[in-house]
Amino acid sequence: MASKILVSVIVPVYNAEKYLEKCLTSICHQTLRDIEIIMINDGSQDQSLSILQNFADLDKRITVLDLENSGVSKARNIGIDHANGQFITFVDADDWLEVTMLEELYQACRLTGSNIAKCDLYWQEAEGSRQLHYPSNTYCTFSAIECLNKLFTEIGESHFGFASCKLYEKSFLDMHRLRFDEAMSFAEDTVFLTRAVLKNQSICYVPRQLYYYNVNNESSLTKKAMVNLRNNYDVLYKKLLMELLRAEVYAEVKNSFLNYQFEGLLVILHQSATKQQMKYEMQSFLKAYPDILKVKLINRNMKQFVFLKLMKMNWFSLSSTLIYLNVKKPKVI
Repeated sequence: MASKILVSVIVPVYNAEKYLEKCLTSICHQTLRDIEIIMINDGSQDQSLSILQNFADLDKRITVLDLENSGVSKARNIGIDHANGQFITFVDADDWLEVTMLEELYQACRLTGSNIAKCDLYWQEAEGSRQLHYPSNTYCTFSAIECLNKLFTEIGESHFGFASCKLYEKSFLDMHRLRFDEAMSFAEDTVFLTRAVLKNQSICYVPRQLYYYNVNNESSLTKKAMVNLRNNYDVLYKKLLMELLRAEVYAEVKNSFLNYQFEGLLVILHQSATKQQMKYEMQSFLKAYPDILKVKLINRNMKQFVFLKLMKMNWFSLSSTLIYLNVKKPKVI
């Protein structure tokens, strides 16, 4: 029985009653039928568990695990350990899938022999979804260095930085003991993916938008992570740098990584309530990460992102802060 399961779909659930029906329906209706669906109820206090059990009664491919609240990383890890599929994918409980997503990613792995395949996602917002246009539908392969450069320079980690919208071979994850860091509650996806691509050295890319990412969930973990933001970034940068140095690739991705840190600085400054707090955050960040002064911003999207952030923060105030600290503006190329 287990050998016939092609994909294990792992869905951590925490207080997601508003979204579960749409999420589960999109998974149950996948054109790839030989799947198992592992729903991990992570201590929900709403009607999520009841909804999961009702779906499980209707579709025997669904397994419901009911846990005390322990966080998304532990829930995903438990899902991996329970998975019987040849491949694994992760879905957030407030997101949903195109009905062909699993089949298309599975075929990409089968035809290319890759341990990891990825597609693009829709950013689902109130005004609609952002649709991409592709010049070709041909699979391509990104090397580990290409993956990391894209991950560190894409604004908001638009698709390389998410554990979702990807398929991972289960034996590959087990062989390299790839699991989510349960001590992290911020950007744990980024650390997991960095480790995965460094072990695999590539990702097969399917040029299709097949995963719908719900930006509108006000209670999402991404928004909760704004608390203790600077400490979260410090932990993240330390873990990423350790992985890059261990794999001896830091020199090849250094400028991209500095871009990633610079984006983090902008987010922190944007959260600052006063000019004095902005001044303090700038000084503290640059003291901890002095190499950021050498950053060369890489692409047009990053330049536009920086410009918009600076406009929102009041560029005059930020310029005054830079002059006060005797800091030169980052170079843009």
